[in-house]
Amino acid sequence: MDSKIEIIKFLEKHIEDLMSSGGSGSSLSQPNFDITPRDFLDFAEKDLEQPNSIHSLVNATSNLKRAIDCQLDSFLILLNLDNFYRKKRLGVDRKLGFLEKAGLFRSKSLEKLNRLRNRLEHHYEIPEIEDVEVYYDLVVAFVSVIEGAMPLVGHSSELVMELKGGGSISTTYISEKPCIQIELNHKNSELELCLACDLSETDSNIEKLEEFAFFFKTHSLLRLYDEGISSSKHVLIMLNK
Repeated sequence: MDSKIEIIKFLEKHIEDLMSSGGSGSSLSQPNFDITPRDFLDFAEKDLEQPNSIHSLVNATSNLKRAIDCQLDSFLILLNLDNFYRKKRLGVDRKLGFLEKAGLFRSKSLEKLNRLRNRLEHHYEIPEIEDVEVYYDLVVAFVSVIEGAMPLVGHSSELVMELKGGGSISTTYISEKPCIQIELNHKNSELELCLACDLSETDSNIEKLEEFAFFFKTHSLLRLYDEGISSSKHVLIMLNK
């Protein structure tokens, strides 16, 4: 059974008939880091207050990179994916790739920041103030977007939407494993499906991680749809990407 096809097919048929039913979750347990992504952004902002200083431009670039790395690691720890990435020895590119496949952020924008940092660290080029200011705004947006997604594994980790005429769709993020479970029910057609993507299984690989990203995207989009932030059209377009 192709879980992605089943989920998209169900939503294409029934998304207009979904009604908010409820949800629940638990409190978040943030990583115990001495320095946070917001701290690194503050450092970069102070660096940019002296734009004519080469020292400040170099520091700002480095602090922006640290803000990205810290936010990525914080989010993966909350998702309980950190151990998976460590065991598979997956680096920043793969971490950003997960965010893109999960529909959270375009990694290509942040790859530009990495190229800026590489020119500094490997070719010893002085960054241009205009470049650093643009990427400061980009990293602020990145940190904010990921902060907004964190409740999906905390207070908003469980969602149920009822179907007019009988049935429902529910999504649950089980961080202990980690696992995402999506249940599809339709009374008239007697459809009952419980789909799950569990990365705690011993055979989990990169392909399974990509499936996990799709499940997370579904989990995220349905929460936005339930809250009236996303339209049914947007949800279906994003899921079919």
